[in-house]
Amino acid sequence: MTTPEPVHEPGQGAARPARIQVTFPVLNEEDQLASSVERSIAFCRDHGVTIHEFCIADNGSTDRTEEIGRALAARYANVRYRRLPVRGFGLALKTAWGESDADYVGYMDLDLATDLRHLKEVHDHVVRGAPYQLYLGSRLLPGASVRNRKLVRGLTSRVFNRLLRLRLGVSFTDAMCGFKFIDRALYQTLCDRFTFTDDWFFATQVAVRAEWLGAKVLDMPVQWTDDPDNSKSGARLVNLARLYLAGISELQKEMRQLQRAEPPARR
Repeated sequence: MTTPEPVHEPGQGAARPARIQVTFPVLNEEDQLASSVERSIAFCRDHGVTIHEFCIADNGSTDRTEEIGRALAARYANVRYRRLPVRGFGLALKTAWGESDADYVGYMDLDLATDLRHLKEVHDHVVRGAPYQLYLGSRLLPGASVRNRKLVRGLTSRVFNRLLRLRLGVSFTDAMCGFKFIDRALYQTLCDRFTFTDDWFFATQVAVRAEWLGAKVLDMPVQWTDDPDNSKSGARLVNLARLYLAGISELQKEMRQLQRAEPPARR
């Protein structure tokens, strides 16, 4: 699928290093919010990683998440707390990214299942002006390492990623991994052209549609460690499965409409 307009080339004409924003979408995370944010800040300090902003995007928490988030924002200059009164993973990211002035926006799961070394990888690519506009963590590429993951979750992930490749022809391997960063100019282009959901399928919509517009994607093998205490219940997995199946079907319809709307190739 061809891109209608040239997308932003990272690092071109910039008088300053590119800025990166990291969003932590959170819901009732009082137990691990402070430790995960402070662990991320310490890692960046110790490894020369400059993060323009860590945004705690709280979508509807009813525990002490707000209190802890506001305390972290008061303590650290590059931490921002954003409170949303309603739930929605996609809504949390849309809000945080839409308010950001960074050059790249992205998110990591708060449990830091994806090793922080991969945040440094993205940072190093961005600051040296690598041409990638979308960075996607993958637990399915050669070189990836996955630990403590329950069999049913691993199988579910493989099935849905396989469906994405078969039905939508995407090149990347793991749309469900909670580690993604995108050139904010490209994200704004996507928002101008498409409508995005407020739910969990948002991140997959971003990745698929970015590739439709010709984004330069880096599919990155990651070291990923599941938190057994944070695993999704069987009922939640069923609900997510239904959500993803419906989302893939809608994207497939959208892709066909876009293909029909494309002008015929010149001879």
